[in-house]
Amino acid sequence: MANRTERKLTGSGSRFVMIGVPLVVIGVVMALLLDHNAVGIGVAIAVLGAIPTVVGLALMIFAGVNQHARKDRPFA
Repeated sequence: MANRTERKLTGSGSRFVMIGVPLVVIGVVMALLLDHNAVGIGVAIAVLGAIPTVVGLALMIFAGVNQHARKDRPFA
């Protein structure tokens, strides 16, 4: 069973991913559908959505590393 730190990291990470992924999808769709200068708007939205997505994935990876370290297994 996950301890409190792992649950908090995973919960926060999943929230960040849920915020970021729709923005990335919207930005990519806009970049593909729009022409010329408007492509930049779609790319900007996708980049702004990628930031919380990466933060969320990093938090979930840290939770997994924390769980692995708690079980006293070697990393290599």
